[in-house]
Amino acid sequence: MSRLKLPLYSKILLWFLMNLLVLALFGYVYVRKLITPELEWLLSGPPGRNFEHLSARLSDQLISKSQNDWQDVLERYHDRRGVTFALFNSDAQLVLGQAPDPPEEVSKRLIDKRRAEPRQRPQRPDSSSQPPKPRFLLRSENPTRYWAGIHMDILYERGGLWYPLTMVMISSDVSAGGLLFNWTPWVVLLTCGILFSALLWLPVVRGITEAIRRTNEASKRIAAGQFDVRLPDRRGDELGELASSVNTMASQLGDYMREQKRITADVAHELCSPIARMQMALGVVEQRSTPDQATYLQKLDRELQHMAKLVEEVLTFTRAETIPDRETPEDIDLRELLQNILAREAPENGIQLEIVDIKIHSLRNALDRAIGNVLRNAIRYAKDIEITAKAENGCVIIQIADRGPGVPEDAVSRLFEPFYRPEAARGRTTGGSGLGLAITKRCIEACGGTVAAKNRQGGGLEVTITLPLRIPS
Repeated sequence: MSRLKLPLYSKILLWFLMNLLVLALFGYVYVRKLITPELEWLLSGPPGRNFEHLSARLSDQLISKSQNDWQDVLERYHDRRGVTFALFNSDAQLVLGQAPDPPEEVSKRLIDKRRAEPRQRPQRPDSSSQPPKPRFLLRSENPTRYWAGIHMDILYERGGLWYPLTMVMISSDVSAGGLLFNWTPWVVLLTCGILFSALLWLPVVRGITEAIRRTNEASKRIAAGQFDVRLPDRRGDELGELASSVNTMASQLGDYMREQKRITADVAHELCSPIARMQMALGVVEQRSTPDQATYLQKLDRELQHMAKLVEEVLTFTRAETIPDRETPEDIDLRELLQNILAREAPENGIQLEIVDIKIHSLRNALDRAIGNVLRNAIRYAKDIEITAKAENGCVIIQIADRGPGVPEDAVSRLFEPFYRPEAARGRTTGGSGLGLAITKRCIEACGGTVAAKNRQGGGLEVTITLPLRIPS
């Protein structure tokens, strides 16, 4: 099962949201466990004004109706609001509505000793000149209910006397269907806060992710041998220090690789003279040797030839990097080039060639050596070789495929490394120096292209060379 990959900014944003959720959870636990059942503080501000306006509207509707119709008015409120409305007198007795028995704490708040005496029905006073009406909000348990009450200005007639009323709104949640507390503005505010935070964090996180992306790309280029890559190190934090360290590493690796190549080239060059003198001396000895000595001298000659070839390939490899400085791009007929390579490397091998007329502008000698090395390698290890070439999306794709034993999968990615040979190719009789495909890679890169290899289904190896149709002169 593959792991889910998320950008760094998404991970930071998710962590920020998780932090908000933890804070919200702590807040919920605090509200549920630490706040007392008395919640009058929730009726301060807009919730309290909304509740008082609701009481005034209900009073207006009740006054305009006969007392016999008051029950219908309350039921319509219940149907519309999703909460239960009831009217209690000052003795905590239910007058209108369908409400459960109030708990003791609510009953105590329903009893208004200042208004307990029945009276003659007065005219309704001007609400604008009245002080805020007494109100309460309590929570009861088992089951959880919220009781919001407010004393009203209207009176209820019973037995010729008029009794003061208290409107009670009963709900299973503190918001009371949005009458007391509306969650929508808070959700909108929280959403806007999250979006604003995301935008506020964007420059910082983007700077971090951009620095990491550049460092990652530079590391890949250094791994590919491009030691001239440099990162901007103007940041004054750990990422700036990392960029500076990468630059130092690339510089030191570049110096080390250049020194290593120089030493290798110098050693290979110095070996040419003694090998040549040894071959000349061997030729003189062969002329004076007896038949019994000829066999040993022939073995010695083969070893010297192998050593001379190895030194030649080392020199070729070290010089491959300077191909762009030593060669000039020219117009090339690709069909003609491939036919010449086949005539030189495999005149009687019966290799199939499928190619249309393609003209490219590239380095002839580098391309000739690169394709020749791949073809020579295929002839050495395999049979039934096919070469195809086609133009596609502004590039030329050359494929050299065979039906040989292929290579182990873990060795495919290393075929173009210097001096690397798979286990099956390490024998003296079949294996080379391990530089042929490495030279191919450098030659193709000098032509502005890429080279890759993969095992074929059914057995065999396929090498794909991708070249631009034209490289700058």
